[in-house]
Amino acid sequence: MRGATLLLPLGLSLACAAGIAVAQPAGPDMTGTWTGTNKGIVSGLPAHFPVTAPATIVDGNRLVELKITVKIDGQDEGRFWGTLSSESKAEPIIGVIGSDGKRVRMIGQGGSAIEGTLLDDGTLELFYTENRAGVSVAATNVLKKAK
Repeated sequence: MRGATLLLPLGLSLACAAGIAVAQPAGPDMTGTWTGTNKGIVSGLPAHFPVTAPATIVDGNRLVELKITVKIDGQDEGRFWGTLSSESKAEPIIGVIGSDGKRVRMIGQGGSAIEGTLLDDGTLELFYTENRAGVSVAATNVLKKAK
């Protein structure tokens, strides 16, 4: 009986420790306003890249640069939501933070796919892609979080 009495607290302690080991941290705080320059190549006329945007034409594609803003309005653990805006369009986005606390994935309401990496506190590198009828976009962005 004495052995069972000693094993019960030990077993409970190990179970609690195992639960702590798998607990995920909340991750970085994504809320706030992130701004930067989008450098992309586009085919067709996507909403964020109107034909009036300055561009260099190469083999029928446009090389463009434009200012973008990502405003994260809310976050619950590793999930977040907000808007991605350019001069010509604002679209709702939702996203998640990877278990490493550095990788992020977002999707825009218009179907854009956005993947990125938190480089340091306040810098976010994003890769933006969009592919739908008559429109293709591939772009990079380095955004800084407003303090």
